[in-house]
Parts: sequence; structure tokens; C-alpha cells
Amino acid sequence: MPRRIRPMFPSEWHVPNNPKLWITWTRARAKLIGEHVYWISSSSRQGIPHAAPVWGIWKSDVFYFETAPNSVKGRNLRANPAVVVHIQDGLDTVIVEGRAKPETHPAVLRALLREYDRKYDYRPDWSDSRAQVVFRVQPRIVHAWHTPRMHANLVNFIFREEATSGRARTT
Repeated sequence: MPRRIRPMFPSEWHVPNNPKLWITWTRARAKLIGEHVYWISSSSRQGIPHAAPVWGIWKSDVFYFETAPNSVKGRNLRANPAVVVHIQDGLDTVIVEGRAKPETHPAVLRALLREYDRKYDYRPDWSDSRAQVVFRVQPRIVHAWHTPRMHANLVNFIFREEATSGRARTT
């Protein structure tokens, strides 16, 4: 399970610091599993940003999606694996920052085919990696909040140790 941290807010904002109000990983994970359309943001080696909607699967704290390898996002992720995955709901939101790499393990791909079929009634053909590639997004940090009063419940989930410089509270 990721480590939950709370960002620091300026004291003049009078943001309550009540852990009972903070988003739980159970809630954020359920949003990631249940979403049907996700937004992928990537950027080229030159830093040109690109956002696109995709179908995907959140499984075992990893996000998977498919794309054509020569699509803008496919080319971007080959050149620069940094990626942001965002669910559509901006009022009860979850944003994943991580790194994408092609998923090639046959057992994982077989399981994902079943998940795509179950979730989307769609059976992708991944037999030719020149036509379609599956990316695996390993999260580094997940941001989650819901409105109203997002500052009272906003948290970050850390999937690997980050330098926090003493500015975050953990639970």
C-alpha cells in the first residue's frame, strides 16, 4: 500500500488538519478501478505536451492502456516515459504520475485481455506490437481530492520514497 502524505498549506488558509477527512487509498483505488475513460498526458523529448483519452485497466496498483506505437502518445512515451494519468471526474479526482514502459509479459497480457473484455466488451489484438502496444504505468505519486473543501481532504499517495524535506505529514 502506498504511503499517504498531506501537503502543507499556508496557515492563513485555515485548512483543518483532520486525518478523518483525508482521502483513503481504498477510495482513490476504487475510483481508478471504476473509471472507464482516462486522460493520458505525455510530452515529447522537446517538451511538447499532448493529452488524449484512453481506455485502461487499473490492476494491482499499476495502470495499463493500449495505443498504436506511432501515435503521438506512443512516440512520446518511447522518447520520454514520464506520464500523467487523470480520471475524468474533476470534482472527485485522482491523478497518477509515473513512468510508462511497454508491457510484454504474456501472462499479464492474457489477463489484461480478459479485463478489457469484461470492462469494455472489447477484445484487443496485441499479436503485432507494430500495430498496438500495451503500456504499463508504474505510479510514483497519486494525488486525490474531492470537492467541496478539497484542501481539507487532499492527500498524496507515495509509491516510492521521495525527498519530502520535512514539509509533509504522513499517516
